[in-house]
Amino acid sequence: MSEALNLYRLQKLDTEIERINARLEEIEKKLSDDSRVIRAKKNLEETKENAKQIRIKLNQIEDRVEAQRIKRKTTQAALFGGKIKNPKELQDLQMETEALKRYISQLEDEQLEAMIAYESAENAEKQASKDLTQIKGTIAEENAALLGEKNKLEADLERFIREKEAVLQSISSKSLSLYQKLRKTKNGVAVAAISEGGCSICGQSLTPADLQSIRASNKLVFCPNCGRILFKA
Repeated sequence: MSEALNLYRLQKLDTEIERINARLEEIEKKLSDDSRVIRAKKNLEETKENAKQIRIKLNQIEDRVEAQRIKRKTTQAALFGGKIKNPKELQDLQMETEALKRYISQLEDEQLEAMIAYESAENAEKQASKDLTQIKGTIAEENAALLGEKNKLEADLERFIREKEAVLQSISSKSLSLYQKLRKTKNGVAVAAISEGGCSICGQSLTPADLQSIRASNKLVFCPNCGRILFKA
């Protein structure tokens, strides 16, 4: 078997090994990425805190409304109780009753707004909780698929590494060193197959003599344009 063929096989194995390692790295990043859960949890915490603060505000308004209603009842009782005879005092009580009525009406409007806001905040909290649950479920499904892919890739990687070790036994140290240098300088492609009478990478046409030399010789032949090792299948 020619040296060029062995190097071509080595290149295919190296390419597959690099592809698998890159994909395994991507999978590990995805498996360890909990940013979606963190964002969903943060959103839930924020909606909970918002609902809590609105509930506190609503309770405070409800307490103020109740306190003013009690105060108005007390004022009305004094006004109509018959104990107070002084016209000026009765007029003051009447004015106070009216003022309390207006204030209670204002507080009730605020109470209604707070109730609507609280209902909206509760709905937002429920939705945030649902979103978190859904995201966790989605991630669990995705991770299961990724782990399945990871196991398959690791098995393939072991097989390719064994095949590479076998191919390396048939390649001289000189050719291997040259191949490794070309891989670094030629964007990972050190060996180019011949296609339609030329280099499959750069498209450089080859003379009949070049093609004959590649077929007949066990020595490495290089593309006169891009410098890659040429291989004829």
